[in-house]
Amino acid sequence: MNSILTKSPAGSFLGTTSNSINFYYGISYAEPSGGKERWSLAKKKKEYKHRNIKGPSSFQTFFEKSMLFDPTHPEPGEDCLSLNIASPENAADLPVMIWIHGGAYLTGSANGAIYDMESLASKGVILVTINYRLGPFGFLKLDEVTNGIIPSTGNEGLLDQRLAIQWVKENIEAFGGNPENITIFGESAGSWSCALQVGMGINGDFQKAICQSGGADAVKTIEEANKWGELFISRCHDEGISIKDLLDIDPNKIINIARLMRHIELSDGSKWIMPEIGFAPVIDNHHLHEDYMNNFQNNDFGLMAGITLDEYRLWSAFHPFYKNLSKENLIKRLKKIFKEEYIDNIISLYSEYISKDNYGHLLSAVMTDITFGTPVEDILLLHKNAFAYIFTPQSPLIKGELGAFHSSELPYLFGVQNKPPYKKWSSDDRDAVASIMQEAWVNFAKTGNPSINNFEWKPFNKDENYALIGSSIKNIKSPFKERYRAVNDAKNF
Repeated sequence: MNSILTKSPAGSFLGTTSNSINFYYGISYAEPSGGKERWSLAKKKKEYKHRNIKGPSSFQTFFEKSMLFDPTHPEPGEDCLSLNIASPENAADLPVMIWIHGGAYLTGSANGAIYDMESLASKGVILVTINYRLGPFGFLKLDEVTNGIIPSTGNEGLLDQRLAIQWVKENIEAFGGNPENITIFGESAGSWSCALQVGMGINGDFQKAICQSGGADAVKTIEEANKWGELFISRCHDEGISIKDLLDIDPNKIINIARLMRHIELSDGSKWIMPEIGFAPVIDNHHLHEDYMNNFQNNDFGLMAGITLDEYRLWSAFHPFYKNLSKENLIKRLKKIFKEEYIDNIISLYSEYISKDNYGHLLSAVMTDITFGTPVEDILLLHKNAFAYIFTPQSPLIKGELGAFHSSELPYLFGVQNKPPYKKWSSDDRDAVASIMQEAWVNFAKTGNPSINNFEWKPFNKDENYALIGSSIKNIKSPFKERYRAVNDAKNF
């Protein structure tokens, strides 16, 4: 393993070379955000002493172990605003792909083992993965409820991402990248983030976006964000923590309070609302305006977006409510989601998911469409030349119960489908699936068109074309058009 030194406008950075790829880890794109700067907007890094080691992850509000739990994350810290770069040796003018990790704005890291950097970089792109502030440090609005003592707008995490993107644009040429050919891409909260980066305005900072399992809807109004902020301050007071204390205390104490809030329902309980994402970006009419969706009508940028076939099974497969769900209990739940006069039609549209009088898969499919399917299609419908996909490979986990679950495409995309533990996630035709995904994603980054080999990927446009991705790939008309229209018409929230 050889060392390499790269000089960019921001400074000099150490890297190591392995398998003809140069790796640079833990490059700080901003000054540390702790202490008095804990909730301030990130500021550009001024001086560098780069050591080429992975930087701290952001503090993790989600703490239970799950399938996505990654014990390899570095210890969390407030000096978490860093990025990693993988660049082919002797690269010049290559397209750039910036990965924004998911995790419900609560957890995750650019350093996650699943986001292996070598495989995609070997396909002829510069790959960048970024860290940003999470949970209460990145997505908690406190400026109004603290009378300005804490200046946070609730959009610090989004603005961290934008600063990282701008850092890449200003410096990536030195690493062999083309600053005028940048694609941002992400999954789940990373997908929401990509969509909201478009919503904030592209401004020449990037040229294309890939949204994997997330639209632009995971946001709060100012009123909702202030209510959440008030609740946070109230919980702090219960713990004997004053507003001024929040700028000095151990950040773990803040995280502990945030964890207690994670499942709090803010509605009055009379109707169902989306699973609570308490810490989320805010339509503040400064960074993110009420008309942010209009930016998707801008055809000057490329858009690709899609879903996995069985997104919600990641949750429903483990939730006892979905086991042997009766029709009676299904209807009770649907009455909280939909206007009552639409419920019979909803059940009819999803009837293929009923098995032996068990309605659990039906409800899971409804939740897949509400949470992921319709928000993704909303942004596709606004753009005039977008590309859409449905990821279908079925995971063998839990005797196939998980299907093509939320995040199940990631091992294929990052080329770890044959590595533990991800091999257990993946289908028998895993290598064929990985080849299709990687080639399509890289082609989109290079040219704005994901077509591969002899396959012409048709744009989504008015005909609502999707590419169906499995061990092979083909164009289909939207199979869920009627369902999507029905749930949008029937929702009571």
